[in-house]
Amino acid sequence: MSKIKIPFMGLKAKRICLENLDLKDKTFLLSYGYDINPLKQSIGRVGLLNPPVVRKKSDATHQIVCGFKRVLALKSLGVSSIICNVLPPKKNDEECLLLNLYDNVSHREFNPIEKSTAINKLKNYYTEEEIVRKFLPAIKLQPHITQLKVFKPLCKLEKGIQTAILEGRISEHTAIRLSQMDRASRRVLGKLFVILRLSVSKQIEVLEHVSEIAMRENLSVENVIGMQKISSVFKNKKLNQHQKGETVRKYLRELRYPQLTEKEKEFNHNIKKLKLSPGVSFKAPPFFEGDHYHISLCFKDMNGLKKSLQELESLLNDRPLINIIEG
Repeated sequence: MSKIKIPFMGLKAKRICLENLDLKDKTFLLSYGYDINPLKQSIGRVGLLNPPVVRKKSDATHQIVCGFKRVLALKSLGVSSIICNVLPPKKNDEECLLLNLYDNVSHREFNPIEKSTAINKLKNYYTEEEIVRKFLPAIKLQPHITQLKVFKPLCKLEKGIQTAILEGRISEHTAIRLSQMDRASRRVLGKLFVILRLSVSKQIEVLEHVSEIAMRENLSVENVIGMQKISSVFKNKKLNQHQKGETVRKYLRELRYPQLTEKEKEFNHNIKKLKLSPGVSFKAPPFFEGDHYHISLCFKDMNGLKKSLQELESLLNDRPLINIIEG
């Protein structure tokens, strides 16, 4: 059996005053969106099981390498000094980052913002190809460059959007599209998605509609979202969240496809005039492009079929049907 060489950290235990731990230095911090209260309760009951790992800086302070949340929890509990494991000064930044990375992934899974933060900090020492091959599997991502491209921008988004990502209100795919927009556009769209709580596909649909309208009308995204019809939806207390989302989607679709919307309205108006029975449905060609219409009949016996066919025959000379087919 071949021997595995385990790196020697050279850690030395030392009691350090909390005021000498630099909480402003977040060089190696990967955690985001955390709650220290469970950790405070744990420390309060059984004490500190794993001391933070630190590295001495050029002055009297120490840089936190592992255990940032533990230090915050201890500070919140009113502790003035703690035992820390101190790394030798020769440990460079790359080694410290990897120490923190593997310390975290050994006992928990990163959230999307943390994965993004890890990718961006690893870029200081490794190529994208190396990150994909060596580190993406460790943070529970598929080793593909597309995964790196999707997650990389997330940690650079505004905090409100990052929080919405963690809460599931904004999807990762929507976030990558938002990251390509200017700050003002991200802000208003992010707020829109948080309020409406749309599904992933509907978020992308709304984003595309708004972008297209803004470009065509030479407006800002903020101006599109601020249109009176949209802003009035948010103020309407009679509509629930789902209804608000559907109303906004419908209005944006009408703005983006005015001619198509008008044809749909005319088609539906004529269908309503035909007063079709529940077993008969009429379908126009997709986007009203083409000349093939579809009729569907639903019946359970020969008598039902005869009635449906008779109904259709009786409509052949009706003006609404002629309007639909001949325009």
